[in-house]
This record gives sequence, structure tokens and C-alpha cells, in this order.
Amino acid sequence: MPPMSITGYNALVLAGFVSALSLMLAPAATAQTLTLTIAPSTITFISADPDTTPSIAAPSITVSYRVRNNASGSWQISLLASGDLTAGSATIPITNVTWTASPTPPFQAGTLSRTLALALASGTGNVQNTTTGTVVFRLANSWTYNVGNYSTSVVFTLTAP
Repeated sequence: MPPMSITGYNALVLAGFVSALSLMLAPAATAQTLTLTIAPSTITFISADPDTTPSIAAPSITVSYRVRNNASGSWQISLLASGDLTAGSATIPITNVTWTASPTPPFQAGTLSRTLALALASGTGNVQNTTTGTVVFRLANSWTYNVGNYSTSVVFTLTAP
């Protein structure tokens, strides 16, 4: 029997969750406000023949953020996968999913991890107006994947000390 591929099946879904934080400074200070929005919250990689499509791009995600009352402090948007891609007992290592992002800077490319939150974007000071960037996730396609609907979650977090 030839190796099975994910061709013809809904390959996998990455769900993104938004983390919005609001931090209070010293009692007399103005509240620091961090706002982060991710849209859409779910993406799907299409099925494709690994011989002709070795890397499958998902539809782009828009990341909108705003950082207020941060003075000269740093801020960062990071990504952390909840685990590998799974379909029942079958898995695809999450490191097979990479991303590209723009504009650069403040955004940067990377590879998803389930153990370490990785920087998607970073900067210093305030971002007074809501600013947006675009992220495109890519799956390294392979004949070795078992057929199935794979999924995992990716948490986007905006932090500022």
C-alpha cells in the first residue's frame, strides 16, 4: 500500500486565542493599557500533494495591538503552541509550522514551539494608535503524515513590564 497523505481531507486547524492585559502602575500613575486582537481566530491549512506543494500556507491572520502609558518600557507579542498537531493518536511536530510576518520591524518570522514562547513582534515605548501586522503560518507538507483532521491551539500574548 502506498503512503497515505492528507490530500482530500481537512488537514488541520490552528486556533488562536487573544490575550489582552491591563496592568495598574503605582496608585498615583495612569493605568498602563495593552490591547491585542487576532482575526480570524481559527485558520485551516488546505490539503495538498506534498510532491507539488511542499509547504502549505494558511490564510493570513491580522494582529492588531496598542500599548499605552508604557513610557520607555519594552513590549512584546509572543506565540506559544499548546502542543503538537494531533488527530487522535497521530501527531505532527509543531515545529513543522513556521510563520512569516510583516511589517518588519516590529514583526519577525519564526517556528512554533510548544515549550517556549517565541517573539512575534517587539518594541519600546507607546503604540498610541492601534497598529496592525499580518502573520502567515506555513505547514511543511509530507507523505509521512497520517490522514486526519489535526489541531492545536496557539496563544498570542502581549506583555509589557
